[in-house]
Amino acid sequence: MSNNALQTIINARLPGEEGLWQIHLQDGKISAIDAQSGVMPITENSLDAEQGLVIPPFVEPHIHLDTTQTAGQPNWNQSGTLFEGIERWAERKALLTHDDV
Repeated sequence: MSNNALQTIINARLPGEEGLWQIHLQDGKISAIDAQSGVMPITENSLDAEQGLVIPPFVEPHIHLDTTQTAGQPNWNQSGTLFEGIERWAERKALLTHDDV
């Protein structure tokens, strides 16, 4: 195969699961995850996880850049819930000035 795109991650461990796993990729997205019976040799278009743990990245894909400097104003979201966050934003919104916007 002449396409050098990564297609499979082999010899991976998954959180809360026993054994090794293959993670299949298609168009840059996970298309399937299959259990392995043992350690597999690396092949073309595969990446060897070397029996390491595969976890989601530590990123926040949803952020409001316009409010990044407002944490704790006027109060902190103590529960961390969406509903309290909406309440805190309503409080903050009432204090907004023309310069804030």
